[in-house]
Amino acid sequence: MAGEIRYRSGIDQITGKPIQGLPHLVQSLGKIWATHLNTRVMRLQFGSDIRSLLSEDLTPAIALALYNELVVSAARFEPEYALTELQLVRLTDAGVLGVRHAGLYYPEGRFGNFDLATPITVPAAPLLQKGSGS
Repeated sequence: MAGEIRYRSGIDQITGKPIQGLPHLVQSLGKIWATHLNTRVMRLQFGSDIRSLLSEDLTPAIALALYNELVVSAARFEPEYALTELQLVRLTDAGVLGVRHAGLYYPEGRFGNFDLATPITVPAAPLLQKGSGS
């Protein structure tokens, strides 16, 4: 059908049920941010280097490096999202990192169509923990 939005779809990593659109985007960002660089076979450059920053005490420089890594990795691997806001809301001694982010969701960004844009805000949630596998 002409004019129908072509949402990306996949499988929810927790429930195993089909997902598409915004839930797929949120899951994709989580996967990007939780995956160590050089760990995916045939996609060694996929992921981010967030984990190496969590082993340090939180300083303004480390916080800036975290923000940078989140933005760069999202821009590199997620063509359907442009971050406009990013806020560190939780970082505990146990290594839990939580961020709230907002941006523009482009459902057809992977096709180069940036005419369709929806502003979204994703509430704060733990992204990863030191020692957890991904």
